[in-house]
Amino acid sequence: MKALAMIFLFAISACGRESSPEGRSIIRDKQIVEQLDSLKRQNHVLLDSIGALNKRIEKLERIR
Repeated sequence: MKALAMIFLFAISACGRESSPEGRSIIRDKQIVEQLDSLKRQNHVLLDSIGALNKRIEKLERIR
């Protein structure tokens, strides 16, 4: 009986998204999209900072 219960538990646990190639690829793709979104946000922040620095440099050059 215990062996049957163990087999049943292993069968149920093997049915998750992580157990199939399609499920793993969906999870991987989701992680890649999240990383891309994070990189886009970082890029936007960097571009804003560069723009602000350029404005300060231009202002300093006009003062001279």
